[in-house]
Amino acid sequence: MKIKKLVYGILMMVLSSCARFNSDIRYEPKTEREFIFPMQSQEFTKSVEECMRLEKFPCNYPEPQDSLSEFQNTWYSKHLISLKEPKIYNQKGNGLKIIRFTELGTWSNPFCYKIENQNDLILGTYSRSKGLGGYKAGRRIRFKEKKLNQNDWNTIKTKIDSIKFWQIPTHDPNIIFDGGEWILEILWEDEYHFVTRNSPADYGGKEYAELCELIINMFNGK
Repeated sequence: MKIKKLVYGILMMVLSSCARFNSDIRYEPKTEREFIFPMQSQEFTKSVEECMRLEKFPCNYPEPQDSLSEFQNTWYSKHLISLKEPKIYNQKGNGLKIIRFTELGTWSNPFCYKIENQNDLILGTYSRSKGLGGYKAGRRIRFKEKKLNQNDWNTIKTKIDSIKFWQIPTHDPNIIFDGGEWILEILWEDEYHFVTRNSPADYGGKEYAELCELIINMFNGK
């Protein structure tokens, strides 16, 4: 009887682990069309791979703007998919104005704030999942929607312009193995740009952090 109980306990642990594993991978994009962010070009990827094959180190070519490696895109995309967020970069030319801030904290629940301006109707949304931003995606557990006013939008727009957001490089120059990924995407009619930084307030990105915090505070009425 004790052996049966032991076997049963081990089996339950294995099944539980598999369930947690599957709950994560089911959010991962299966094809390139499902990625939330643009992919780095094949030419760039092949150049890096060839450099590594020939051992011409260091192979630290500058990464192209507004695109991600497959690894990073999978990481970011699975969390946004779990938050039920769509890609927005493919909406260029449709007259849309969208601002989306996503935070992926290593040991905290991923969340995002999105503000859309549709013919001066300004709608904000907030989503949070039960995952962990550093590695595991989970289902959305909170969603909130509210209207913002034109003053809120203008305040955010002024901050975007004052820190010259459109000139900030996409990729983080720092190599940090803990903290939180702060990802800000802006679609402005025909233009799309995104920036990602790890714990920017602590690592040389104070103004960028202020913009992200402003988006949060405007949604929360602070």
